[in-house]
Amino acid sequence: MGMSWFNALGNMVSMFPDTPALAVDMALNGADPDLMGYTMAYSLQATATPINVYPDATSPLPPLEA
Repeated sequence: MGMSWFNALGNMVSMFPDTPALAVDMALNGADPDLMGYTMAYSLQATATPINVYPDATSPLPPLEA
């Protein structure tokens, strides 16, 4: 039986505390945590290159309007 979405969310947030949007996306829209999700999250967490999911203020793209 798979984990509940709440447990998956908590686990992903603990893996990506600086990027909560990535954690939510991986928990709710990503791979099944029991099958591949945690392996993928650990691989992303263990990379030497930092993950930057938020646009830089100097980005050439226009800001999104709310």
